Formats: sequence, structure tokens, C-alpha cells
Amino acid sequence: MPYCPQCHYQYKEGTAVCPDCNEPLIAAEPLLCEFCMEMLEEEQKFCPHCGMVQAAMMEEGEEIECENHPQMEAVAMCVVCGKPVCGDCAVKRQGKIFCENDEHIKISHGWVVVCSTSTDYEAHMIRANLEGAGIPCLVFSQRDHVYFLTVGDMAVVNVMVPKQNLLEAQEFLRKMDLFDERDEEFDDEE
Repeated sequence: MPYCPQCHYQYKEGTAVCPDCNEPLIAAEPLLCEFCMEMLEEEQKFCPHCGMVQAAMMEEGEEIECENHPQMEAVAMCVVCGKPVCGDCAVKRQGKIFCENDEHIKISHGWVVVCSTSTDYEAHMIRANLEGAGIPCLVFSQRDHVYFLTVGDMAVVNVMVPKQNLLEAQEFLRKMDLFDERDEEFDDEE
């Protein structure tokens, strides 16, 4: 049955163009991920949606090594950076596989860190300024609120914006003299 490569809907024989997307239909069975059942664009060894290895696309005896543990076979790839990971390295969140870099989980959900502080009130002040400028924003605290910590990893409070608003938010914070240049290190990693 022909299917639309854009909306992935299947149509009866004789239909040539998707009535919703106006895309030419592909006359073949759609390739689906073995795990998440999302459509694959082509024969891929890793699903770009969930990150899992597609055994049906691998040649017999072919193995991809984990980037961190070359002696171990990769079971998936990070959906953000494409790094092959073994079962020990793979981090699964909401049906997707990530590497050990926590920032990649934040990126995959469409939000990125624009700046970090050590106090909730400072993060909420920055958020109020960004929202006042029309930039959607949220505060993501890694602090344990049972204990009052102002140093160390448990004291990190991230101010996050949608990925598409990152440059606008950085520029706004620079103009307000609220942006710390150290926060740009995150951009360099992308």
C-alpha cells in the first residue's frame, strides 16, 4: 500500500498524492522501528526517534562498538549526538536513548539551558525578566529542597528556554548584564 513520507498515513492503491500534505506517495511498505514503531526514512542501523539498534538492518555478524567501552557491543545510539552506547552506558528517558551527558536529555525535549545559578530566587528573577521580554522560560532545579545547599552539584538551578529562543534569550540577558559567558560553553558542545 502506498504511504505518505510526511504524515505516514497509508492509502489505497491508485492514490498518488497525499490529500493532507500534498506529498507524492511512496509505493512500498513503510520501514518501521522494531521498538518504537516510528517510521524510518531509509534503512538505518539506529532509529533516529528512539535510538535503538535495528537488527534487521544490520549485516550478519556486524557489530557496532560502544564509544565508551570498545569491547562491548552498542545496543543504541544517543538520539542527540549519535554516540553508540552499550547497555551500561545507555540512559533511557521517555522511550528515548541518551548517552551519559545530561544536557542531551534537556535538548531532546526542546529546552536548553540559557544560564545557571545557585539560588532559586535568582533563577526566578531571570525567568521573570525573560518572560517579560516574551521569551518562554522555565526553572529546572537540581537542588534537594529538604536541605539548604548553596554550593556543589545539588545547588545547581538552571534557567531554560525553548531551543529556538536560545540566541534571543542570551542576547537579552547580555543587554541586561545577567548573562555569564561561562554559559556559552554549552553552546560549543552542540
